Amino acid sequence: MSRLNRFLGRESELELIAAAAEAVHSSSDPRFILIEGPPGIGKTSLLNEAVARLSGWSRANVYLDVADRATPGYAAVRLLHKPQRSRAPTDGEGLAALVQEQTDGIREPVALVIEDLQWMDSLSAAVIYQTIREVEDVPMLSLVTSRPTTRPDLLPLERYTATAGEALRIELEPFSRAEVRELLQRETGLPISANVAARVHDATGGFPSFVSYVIDTLTAPEEAITAAALDRALEGLGRGAGPAESQRLRIRQIFEEAPADVQQVLALLALSRYPLADHEIRELLGVASVDVEALRNSSLVQESAKSGRFCLQHRIFQQCLVVDLPREQRVDLHMRLARVHAGTSAARHQAEAALLDPSVGDRPAIVAALTDAARAASRAGDNAETLELSRLAFEVDRSGATLEVLSFAAMRAGTRVDIDSTISWAHSHDNVHPVLRRGILARESLIRGDLESTLGFLAGGEGLAEASPQALLCYADTVLTASRTAGLRGSYWHLFQVAERTVEVLQLLEAKLEADDPAVRTRMATPEQLLAETRGLRVSLQLWRLLEDMDAAQPESFSREVETLLDEVRRVPGTESAQMVLLVARGALLRTAGRLTEAYADLIAAIENWPGRNRRALAQAEIHITYLLFEAGLWSEAQDFAESAAAEVLDISEENVAPVAFNAAHLVPAARGQRAAQNWPFDLRAHVRRMTDTSLGRAGRGFVEAWGATSAQDHERVVSSVLGLQAELNIWSRALTPAVLLGRSLFHSGRAQALPALISTIRADEHSSTAQREYVLRHLRGLAALGAGKHATAYEHLSAAMSTISAIPALKSTHVPGDGGALSIYRGLLALDLGHCVALGRDSLQEKVEQTSEWVLWAGSMFQGCGADGLFHQADEVFQTLRKPAGVAGTTERARMIDLPEGLSSKARFALTGLTNREREIALMVGQGLSNKDVAEELVLSVRTVEYHVANALGKLALESRHALRRMLQDEAESGLRSA
Repeated sequence: MSRLNRFLGRESELELIAAAAEAVHSSSDPRFILIEGPPGIGKTSLLNEAVARLSGWSRANVYLDVADRATPGYAAVRLLHKPQRSRAPTDGEGLAALVQEQTDGIREPVALVIEDLQWMDSLSAAVIYQTIREVEDVPMLSLVTSRPTTRPDLLPLERYTATAGEALRIELEPFSRAEVRELLQRETGLPISANVAARVHDATGGFPSFVSYVIDTLTAPEEAITAAALDRALEGLGRGAGPAESQRLRIRQIFEEAPADVQQVLALLALSRYPLADHEIRELLGVASVDVEALRNSSLVQESAKSGRFCLQHRIFQQCLVVDLPREQRVDLHMRLARVHAGTSAARHQAEAALLDPSVGDRPAIVAALTDAARAASRAGDNAETLELSRLAFEVDRSGATLEVLSFAAMRAGTRVDIDSTISWAHSHDNVHPVLRRGILARESLIRGDLESTLGFLAGGEGLAEASPQALLCYADTVLTASRTAGLRGSYWHLFQVAERTVEVLQLLEAKLEADDPAVRTRMATPEQLLAETRGLRVSLQLWRLLEDMDAAQPESFSREVETLLDEVRRVPGTESAQMVLLVARGALLRTAGRLTEAYADLIAAIENWPGRNRRALAQAEIHITYLLFEAGLWSEAQDFAESAAAEVLDISEENVAPVAFNAAHLVPAARGQRAAQNWPFDLRAHVRRMTDTSLGRAGRGFVEAWGATSAQDHERVVSSVLGLQAELNIWSRALTPAVLLGRSLFHSGRAQALPALISTIRADEHSSTAQREYVLRHLRGLAALGAGKHATAYEHLSAAMSTISAIPALKSTHVPGDGGALSIYRGLLALDLGHCVALGRDSLQEKVEQTSEWVLWAGSMFQGCGADGLFHQADEVFQTLRKPAGVAGTTERARMIDLPEGLSSKARFALTGLTNREREIALMVGQGLSNKDVAEELVLSVRTVEYHVANALGKLALESRHALRRMLQDEAESGLRSA
């Protein structure tokens, strides 16, 4: 599965090497490139990738090892042909002359590769430096890799790269967070959030082989790209999987090469939490001096230019070194560091020593210090620090008290207790409060997917009222997580009883906290923090209970109840996450109920006010905003939100968000007809299919496929997709608009007789907004009448539908009033159907042609702005049919909608279609500010002819001057469009 030799990134470095190679090839002048970087950074991978791209070049290799430093001239001799090596001179001058002679004989392009310059002997360094400095007119590209070194005998080669135009030094650093994000996106084919990229960067250090391991794990054929898969990859690196072992051996080798006193310093730096100064190192080790130069030359250490303090260059180096240090040495160094450091740092070192050797340190004192530090961090709002300290305290002393502290810290940090033995320990020890134990075991069962065990552990209300605040909140958090699980919601009434009991006890706790009852005080959080956690959990549980009754509830009553909950949490600082969840839930319901502007206000408030408070709620808000903007015709904005939601998937452990997010990201490409043309770096379709093969996923896929088929006029596929969507659990359970897609395709595929049953279903709906239901019914009734050949009746219904949909408020103030901005896409489809109606019933509807043409023209402009080529071409066909004079066969000279430039208002488009081709062409040029003379020169016409066409165009357009023409063409407003 793993492809550790995969080459990632480094495009700019490859371009530099390629440019140098091109210079060698074109001029036959040599070039020298030094590739420098820390061990494991990918120097060899870059070199091999660069040489592999040099077509027609030969390659000469010199591989060096630490032992080669002891053999004078070893590297220089390896530059000679094999027969010459045994007779090579041993003196520097003779060896240099022989190497120079052989180099001068090179006639064809050759890449000279020297790996690990830091192990080169001094004689070879002098010979090679002299050779590359003096060689001329030779097509040779020298590529040399090296770790950072301060060896004086190698410095001339390094200085050469800074002074010679024929030389170059490439310093490799770990990938930045931005580069890691770009690589993840490119290799997985998914949008990746900055938060996910930061997690991967922190775990991999930006080292290419480590990043490659994560990518390989995510894109493995048997994996689905999920948060769980990412967690496994990062946890695998922490356990030494993938490239970690080879990196450990590499660092171990460097460590063993160093003198014994430098090894002691390296071991100390690996365990220290802070950079150390020279005098601190001497004090800690009890030595009179430290070989600073040898330390600097180890290629593992970084020295601060400002403070002069030393630390290991990368955290990965620390991890590799610590693994190989003897236990006794680690205990000794931790205790030394604990004596020098103070406060929390000292407690950490004492704890690490105690974990390695139970006989070391005062465990109760260590736990007390760690717990005090965790409390201080918790009260300061530093959840990550609190979690780390609490975890360490539990490992030092596994007790009910430390487990409670750890569980509370994990709950506040939004993660789970992930110490391997925590679950079994909590299950088998009696000094754990039963409520806390049930919450921990239920959470573990939920993660494993064992829903029956989850319910079993949560069942029963014994001890809830007597539990400590921390234990009760941890239990309540598990109940909330279970309530959000699709496999439990709607299936087990017993869970709702558990939730109701939990809400009651949380309300009692709130009352005590507001009364400042000493019995519920805890040092792990301030009273304000504890009240915020309690109320946030309580209202969230009440919300999910409301959502279970959503199908029976009226949107107005649901909205009022949510507003009541919002009022409760707004009074308590620190409840932003709960506020966000409430707004998103209400926005989602309002969207499906057709109350679009209210839904948009809730969802956009959640996204803009608290984007980092709750990533799951953020993704859900972005998904619903995607569908709102899609229907409003703002497809580019919709796609941005969809990709942002999909980018959060790898950071959300609850996988029911993933299928909805992935489908939302495919909606706009599908409707634009671009989905099949997407370039996937691997078989992502199979991964997405696996991720979306759930009820939520199938419903979302049906919606995507329905719109793709609508754009392609594949009415059979529209029908099957929408019917499949309606059969699944989905986030459109109340939405009426998919019925329009179904009704249109039934009509256009010759099955208009099925429309009355669909109309009856819509008419029976009592939850959707009156305006949206009225629009949908009018649209469907018009199609039914058109299918029965009643053209006048059909036009009456469809034009009434146009009036209704045009009156629906726009999502944003930038929309033109009266164009039905919140449902622009459906208004466009309605315009097409009106066009069909008038075209089919032209004998009785001739007077409706001009108005209908205007609507169709508006629809074409809107579809074009969306990038929906399929729908735009459909509008163009309908428009041409309407503009063709009745009873006249053949084509006319009038402009087609498709021939007009983008960016014109509907009014301008409609006006221009009344001109001849030449008049339209000249009018557009005049509208751009060209004079008659300019137009004449451009079109190779006489000025008099241009004047004639301009006059005709102005007359047909009822305009008084060319300035009025320019204003009309540049006017983007739709003020001239007649109201529906």
